[in-house]
Amino acid sequence: MTKSYSRSTSASPATSDSESDTDTEYSKRSSSEAPPQYSHLLAGFLNGLCGVCWSAAYVLYVLQARKDESAGMPLPALMLNITWEFVYTFVYKLNGIGRLIHFPWVFIDGLLVVETLRFGPKAWVATSPIIAEYFVQIFCIGTLLALSAQWTFANQFSRRNASFWSAYVCQNVLSWGSLWMLASAGQAGGHSMAIWWFRFIGSFAANLRYLYRVNVWPGKYGFLAGPFAMWILWMPCIADLLYPFAYKFIVHAAYDIAQK
Repeated sequence: MTKSYSRSTSASPATSDSESDTDTEYSKRSSSEAPPQYSHLLAGFLNGLCGVCWSAAYVLYVLQARKDESAGMPLPALMLNITWEFVYTFVYKLNGIGRLIHFPWVFIDGLLVVETLRFGPKAWVATSPIIAEYFVQIFCIGTLLALSAQWTFANQFSRRNASFWSAYVCQNVLSWGSLWMLASAGQAGGHSMAIWWFRFIGSFAANLRYLYRVNVWPGKYGFLAGPFAMWILWMPCIADLLYPFAYKFIVHAAYDIAQK
């Protein structure tokens, strides 16, 4: 980073440089040290609630896939999710309760990968036989691309909260992709309202945690106050609020067709 020196007639460049370094060190301490009013207990509770709910959602995805013989998580979202979890669990390890939460996610999502590879091709037989035939190869290539993207992004922007930005890209792909999946498939195989409830509560808890942090600890989390941060944070919630209506519409439509 290029240093900026103050061109003042009352201070030499050396003095300005010293003051700049002092300000930088103070800024670093201010951002790394939590203010007195910050509650680690509250932030940890919201983080834990998010982790428990999403863990339950992943387990339900696996169980619902086995029950319906149909995978419910959009394929791009699964590729992005499992590679994100791998990178930030084993490569660029996160601190605190997040590390305990992400570790089991890798293995639960691994089970979901197995079910997706098992039942995924069937969903494409009618619309795209080529994708159905090469489904496993497509998944493997896509996962390698997602892994390279997650890894290089974390490597380049690890000091700029890369885990947040890439996580919410994953979240947007999952939330909006789930709506698209329902609409395009015309059936709700692999989906359930129980999955939605746990996804929604978990995501909302995470958003509340970020809002709390940006308001109480702006020195460290001030980047969340930007307009794009707010956009990427809340767009998945908009999709999640639309999801129950789409789910009920698809289920009722499929039932009506079956009765005819």
